[in-house]
Amino acid sequence: MPILQTARVESIQRGFSLIELLVAVFVIVLLTGIVSLNVGRGGADIALESEVRHVAGLLGFASAEAGLSATDHGFFLGRSVEPDASSYRGIWLSRFDQGWAAPRTGVEVFSPVRLAVGYELRLELDGQPDVDIMPYDPELNPTPQIVVWAGGEITPGSLEWWDARTGDLLYRLEWDLLGRMTLMPNGRAADE
Repeated sequence: MPILQTARVESIQRGFSLIELLVAVFVIVLLTGIVSLNVGRGGADIALESEVRHVAGLLGFASAEAGLSATDHGFFLGRSVEPDASSYRGIWLSRFDQGWAAPRTGVEVFSPVRLAVGYELRLELDGQPDVDIMPYDPELNPTPQIVVWAGGEITPGSLEWWDARTGDLLYRLEWDLLGRMTLMPNGRAADE
């Protein structure tokens, strides 16, 4: 007679221990944090590039407008007098017989430009000493740092956006006498 062996089936219930669950949760939180930091900075990079391109477009438009209207235009870059010290404002001006004043054109492009918060701006103009960006006082009639002459020429120079927290150069916009713009992420030309 065959011996019947009854196999005893033991049900082994295996699950995750508390330590394993905590390690898995920690890894997920760590990866989520890294991804969210990278995504957040990417949005800031896109916004900054958009701002730099906007300023370049405005300077190009002012150059074309100056040539067509036979009027000198200027761009005054100043610090906002608001509580946030890292906020900047750009004001368009036109040259009249009495000096510089707000343009009389109805062109919306010449409205004041509010630049992003959290950046330090540095303006350099060829052949001129260091340019201090002064606070903008709407009661005063400032003299523009960047002039676009009626012939279409522009004061050659550059404008740099620096990270106010880290001190890193994020973007540089250069232009020459003829108004040709060069956008340089991290201060380097695209071909470098």
